[in-house]
Amino acid sequence: MSHGSKGKFIEYWGRGETGPITFQKEFDTKVYWPRLKELTKKYGIEYAEGKVVPTDDDELDAIWQAGKELLLDVGILNVSTERRILFTEEEIDAALENLPRSVTLGEGQDAITIPHRGFEDYDNGPTPVGTMGRILGPISDDLYEKIALSYAQEPLVDYVHFQGVKTEINGIPIKPGSPFEMMAEQQHVAVVNDIKRRVGRPGLPDGGSTPVNLQAEMAAANPLWGVKKGDVRHVYIMPQLKTDYDQMSRAYFWHSYGANIWGILQAYIGGAAGGPATSAVNGVADLLAYVMLYEPTLLGTWPTDALYFSNSSKYALYVANYGGAAFSKHTHFPALVGAAWQMTAGINSEEYFWETAAGAIGSATLGFLVAGGTGHQSAGLDQAGGLGARFAAEVGKAVGKARLTRVQANELVNRILPKYQPLIDNRTLHTVGGDFRTAYDLKTVQPKPEYLAIYNKVKAELREMGLPIQ
Repeated sequence: MSHGSKGKFIEYWGRGETGPITFQKEFDTKVYWPRLKELTKKYGIEYAEGKVVPTDDDELDAIWQAGKELLLDVGILNVSTERRILFTEEEIDAALENLPRSVTLGEGQDAITIPHRGFEDYDNGPTPVGTMGRILGPISDDLYEKIALSYAQEPLVDYVHFQGVKTEINGIPIKPGSPFEMMAEQQHVAVVNDIKRRVGRPGLPDGGSTPVNLQAEMAAANPLWGVKKGDVRHVYIMPQLKTDYDQMSRAYFWHSYGANIWGILQAYIGGAAGGPATSAVNGVADLLAYVMLYEPTLLGTWPTDALYFSNSSKYALYVANYGGAAFSKHTHFPALVGAAWQMTAGINSEEYFWETAAGAIGSATLGFLVAGGTGHQSAGLDQAGGLGARFAAEVGKAVGKARLTRVQANELVNRILPKYQPLIDNRTLHTVGGDFRTAYDLKTVQPKPEYLAIYNKVKAELREMGLPIQ
């Protein structure tokens, strides 16, 4: 699907061959960061304790304007040529006008149509708008099929990033750019497609971009046995506000193939994007840059703490919710995938479910898709399971049933954060919980009773907090 800049992205890419020469260090320190800091101060954007779900539209307007001005003033650096790609405000406005109001992922009876959704909108379709499950991190060869099955068998999960890192094939290490990476991707996609057929969901959309190299993804680009036209593959705006030939080639190939493209707001809080306030502004510029350069089908929010990797901390949720809501309020792009996509704690823990709940409550209230499934900072071995994604969906449904206001959602998330934020602060949250082998029966691929007990305990406590989760 071509939308947004509607074919003009090739012209825009060409500006990366002729635009102002700017070396990366100069771009980071003399162009990008000074302007980001100036604009954040100019519009009075500040992070304060307790700000997780946005309740002030004026603040969202300020973040939007600052992010838009940042992209106009700074542009995108093509690191392959060390030249900046610059846009006019008229070009950005025209691209935003051309954005679709809904998109469809997947195929046949398994397809999901994702509309644009406003804040606290519980009358136009289901809440949540959709549920994404994600498999990340290293996965044992003997478990990948079972872990993938644990997601595909969950009826509340609409869309899955069947990712996960495979380290070898037939005993040979998989190195980026090698033929073994290509072989592994063909094997990976074949396994995923077989699992989807096995559970009667052959058209379930797969957003799993696993290989490092595009050529490996291309090896499985066959609509008969490989990547389907309804599937989704990633293209990134590289931190911070950068692209290169590889990302352009990914966009070009998948558009030509006819598949969907996804991208994410991915400011690293505490890194080059600075603190939470500047990161939220950077996030809006990220999302606008995707529209201008890549014409994505789906966008999401994936900021993370740079110093202690967490996509569910109070800072990450602030950036995801405020940056994503500012973009959503000022465009009619289909609903974003909200944070958190992976949790910091291991999957077999109460903290893992509390992290999932905090992300899903904000996302569902703001009209985003909810997400979940992976734990242990997406770095631990076999730290993924479908029950987490099911739980995210159930939390989202409860938000719709309760018709939470943004004020109520913010209050509820702030009651949940003490359940796990102290362990982020002392950098120990990744040590709690277990893995897929401790959480699931490997024969039936069903959650073990002790894992279900943790899941049900958190649900009971959420009900005591006033959320009507079933």
